[in-house]
Amino acid sequence: MKQLIEYIVSNIVNHPESVTVTQEETEDKDTAKYLIKVDPEDVGRVIGKQGKVIKAIRQLVRIAAIQKGTRAIVDLLEDEATPAQNPNTLPEPTVEDSVSAPD
Repeated sequence: MKQLIEYIVSNIVNHPESVTVTQEETEDKDTAKYLIKVDPEDVGRVIGKQGKVIKAIRQLVRIAAIQKGTRAIVDLLEDEATPAQNPNTLPEPTVEDSVSAPD
């Protein structure tokens, strides 16, 4: 399952060398949780418009897991978002940043 996720994600992103997939233990022995980590520049490509790409990846992995008689959960790890990705993290403007009108 891990190889399937790595294959799909590596073919979507611009930096395939930075794709890592790790498997985490869950309370349910029949469920596997996979965490995807990609280059910060590729997070948007993996999520897709309105989350369509990550939803499709989750669905494919879920189907593959069902065929093996297990369940799978896929999560995308996001590092510190850059301001371009999350405008809510922009620093507050300071007095030095503001432009004042001439007197």
